[in-house]
Amino acid sequence: MHIPRVGEIPEYIQHLSYTGIFLWFLLTQLIIVMPIPEEVVLVSIGYVSASGAWNPFVAAAIAFATLILSDGVFYFLSRSGNRYVARLVRRSEGGAFAKAEAQMKRNMPRAVFTLTFIPRLRFFGPVLAGMLKLKWHAFFLADASALAIHVSVYTLLGFVFHKSLAGLFKNVAVLQHALFIAAIVVIGAIVGVVARKKWVSGRGSGGER
Repeated sequence: MHIPRVGEIPEYIQHLSYTGIFLWFLLTQLIIVMPIPEEVVLVSIGYVSASGAWNPFVAAAIAFATLILSDGVFYFLSRSGNRYVARLVRRSEGGAFAKAEAQMKRNMPRAVFTLTFIPRLRFFGPVLAGMLKLKWHAFFLADASALAIHVSVYTLLGFVFHKSLAGLFKNVAVLQHALFIAAIVVIGAIVGVVARKKWVSGRGSGGER
């Protein structure tokens, strides 16, 4: 699979079919560790959908279903002690993983829900839920409800962003795409930094109340 740069994502995504969206998320979640944040791809899906390439509801539903599927796979592999998942865990950030594990031991469903919204740490949710033997129905409910919000917010952001820019730059598509690319890079960086800081400071100072 060709791995596009962040700036190439909108154009690259636009050439995918619905099947392509499914395969993109399936492969990047289960096999390939991508340097592109998942949130950027979701925003790009909303952005491209607003251009008329796809039905935004169908595209978002496919992304949601694929993420649920990949999370379920990691949950069951982790629950069974799979070596592949164990290697991924060993390569993960030690401090962040330890904090996620501590949070999970206090309240597993809430931790699964919370970790979904922290860029680059979402992987810990299904893995730790499986390792700590959280019941499947509890994991699925927490994961699905969080992903529904996660996917909806980011795809809607991309959709609205496209509509807003289209109104300002009707005849300047290159400038519109450039502004979008710059915006998602900035938004992704801000969301990542703020979410991590709040999560770390909240776990470090408060504990379970």
